[in-house]
Parts: sequence; C-alpha cells; structure tokens
Amino acid sequence: MRSLKDTFETFRSVGVVTSGRDFGSIMGRGESYLSSSIARNRRPSTESLLALIANVGEIIKVTNEEASRCKDMAQRDEYLEGASTLKELEQETWTEIWGRVAARP
Repeated sequence: MRSLKDTFETFRSVGVVTSGRDFGSIMGRGESYLSSSIARNRRPSTESLLALIANVGEIIKVTNEEASRCKDMAQRDEYLEGASTLKELEQETWTEIWGRVAARP
C-alpha cells in the first residue's frame, strides 16, 4: 500500500482535500492525524483504513454523479479520472486490510 503521505497527495491531487487537516477527517481522525503520523512514522490503523474506505466510497459516488450531470466533456472526463484514481486507492486499501486480517493468528 502507498504511504500515508502518498495517500494524502492522491486525495489532494483530485481535489478532495486541500490540507493535511482535511485529510484527518477522511481517515476518521483529528486534524493533526497526518502530521502526527508522519512525524512518528506510524502506519494507519485498520480502523483508520476502514474509515477511509467508507469515506472514499461516498466521494466516488458523488463524483460519478457530478460527472453524469456535467455538460462540459473536459470537466466530465476530469471527474471520471478522479473517481478512477480514488477507486484504485480504495482497492489498494482493501488489499491492505485483507492482508492484515490474513496475517492474524
């Protein structure tokens, strides 16, 4: 799975968040979650990854709905590309979660 910073950058690149403070809520955490986790070199908890999954699923749904209403084809394509990027992140996150579950005794 990509690093927490790379995950944040993905959300920022598609316009979902503008700061690390915004990112904390996507992960079901507080505003200082990103900076604190990076400073302490912590990997996201399974609980945080599940929050990400729940939130990104809704963001993908809303993004696809916006794309379907868009009359400007370039903007529509941008929405769909963003949704595709987030779907890929969602799949990577599920892979990470299942890997953790499978590793448990």
